[in-house]
Amino acid sequence: MENTNNIRWLFLAFGSLTLLLGGMIYSWSILKSPLAGEFGWNPTQLALNFTITICCFGIGGLISGLLAKKLSPRVRLIGSAVLVFTGFFISSKVGADSLGLLYISYGLLGGIGIGVLYNTTIATIGEWFPDRKGLASGIMLMCFGFSTLIFGSLAGSFIANPEFGWRKTYILLGVVMAIVVFIFGLIVHRPSVPVAAKAKAVAASSTKDFTAMEMLKTSTFWKLFIALAMLASIGNVTLSFAKDFAMFTGSAETAAITIVGIMSVCNGLGRLFSGALYDNLSLRKTQLAITLIMLIAPIVGILAITSGGEIVGIMALLLCGFSYGLCPTTSAIYPKLFFGEKNYALNFSITNLTLIPTSFVATLAGAILTSTGSYLPVFFLLLAFAVIGSILLLLIKR
Repeated sequence: MENTNNIRWLFLAFGSLTLLLGGMIYSWSILKSPLAGEFGWNPTQLALNFTITICCFGIGGLISGLLAKKLSPRVRLIGSAVLVFTGFFISSKVGADSLGLLYISYGLLGGIGIGVLYNTTIATIGEWFPDRKGLASGIMLMCFGFSTLIFGSLAGSFIANPEFGWRKTYILLGVVMAIVVFIFGLIVHRPSVPVAAKAKAVAASSTKDFTAMEMLKTSTFWKLFIALAMLASIGNVTLSFAKDFAMFTGSAETAAITIVGIMSVCNGLGRLFSGALYDNLSLRKTQLAITLIMLIAPIVGILAITSGGEIVGIMALLLCGFSYGLCPTTSAIYPKLFFGEKNYALNFSITNLTLIPTSFVATLAGAILTSTGSYLPVFFLLLAFAVIGSILLLLIKR
């Protein structure tokens, strides 16, 4: 009989590595830079690719959830490896007249592939940790958030190397991610009877199992969905203009680039922090801690604009980055906490569709910034989202 305690930590480590690579999907700001220069594509055209990618990421998670009872984690992960490699390989072949091909390859295929990978990994590894679901989710999601800082910078170095360039970099990323995901798919499996029995015992002591349709009929789900969409917008929007905002508040360009990297670290730490809170504090205390941070972040942003100061501006960005990290852990834990273990993969994937409306809030914020020429109305919008989202989150009770 396998040593379940040892093997689950091995699976967690491998799953974290897999998500660390999968998080490259958020490095589009780095991967897109050579395309603008070589093909003359404008920021709006390139931003649309990222919106498509995030929407397809959510759809990929939903597909994985729908197939969870029909296909093993191995089949789904190997399928995601094929999609990711195909997406990056085709992306490496695009030319000036094939912007649509980029949308299909990177946006559609890559987004769906990473979405399947994300949902399958979080759901499968989570079954091994019924007693530490917050810690396990936090570690994996922290790695997903750290990806841009680690591999994004590395990819940028390869792209800048004239002997390598962006095309070979895209192929390399596709190959490395596909190999790691493929190997992970071969070794990982759902827990054996003892761990599964423990998971069922924990679930039975907490809540009934809801089907997806039953979940969608509850007010709890819709409170959670709207709350997460609004709260995640705080970090998502500020990440979209973080470098420019840092320079606006007084940071030099090189310092602003560093601050964006540190925001990625704060994003990852927020995921681990919130996971620890869910494991060690009551639900109500955890909710209060999360909503307090969510409210403070945009307020500090407003202070940075009205009173000025580089330090306050940096604090605002780091708090927004940290607040962004609180949301993925919440979206991973609440479906299991309130709607049970049995249909978790599908219920989690549906909850994670908050990424779709959230991705369009950044577009809205960009339009407001363009029309007004000021960051102030954007941060007031984020503060309103923080207030409404916090109230809805606090209304969710066991």
